[in-house]
Amino acid sequence: MEKQNRRALAYLLIGISAAGRALLAMPDNTQIQELSLTVLAVVGYLLVCRRTVAPLVCGALQLVLELVLCGSQSGGIWQWLLPALRATDLWLLLATAVLMLRQAGQPARSMPLAAAVPLAVYSVAHFLPSLATVASLAFVVFSVVLLWYAVLMLRAYNAARNGA
Repeated sequence: MEKQNRRALAYLLIGISAAGRALLAMPDNTQIQELSLTVLAVVGYLLVCRRTVAPLVCGALQLVLELVLCGSQSGGIWQWLLPALRATDLWLLLATAVLMLRQAGQPARSMPLAAAVPLAVYSVAHFLPSLATVASLAFVVFSVVLLWYAVLMLRAYNAARNGA
């Protein structure tokens, strides 16, 4: 496979994964779907890992966290640990997005900031049952911003495919 096509394929897979995660737009009960979309993204990270390994490391950590989140742990310490792992998983997703935008040569200023604000609100509100509605709304806003990331990655795909 030609080098440019490999990079284009990586950006396409990552963009599709981001769009899929954005369309889930639910904070809970989507672990299996997220896991499969993260696997798709990790395949994309593998295709560009010669240029940078940081997204691959973040993606691997996401896979581990999502596997734990898919388990049937409940009660005890898991009552507080699972929301923390969930928030960590989403922050890793955002970190990977920033890394991939830089690697793809896409603008990486506005989108990460626009995603970090609702993600910070979600991360705090997710721990407090009285703020469940706020957490859900913040997660939906974060998901919408992920669509922006998906569009940027699809732009990178198009640029790489056309040899720009």
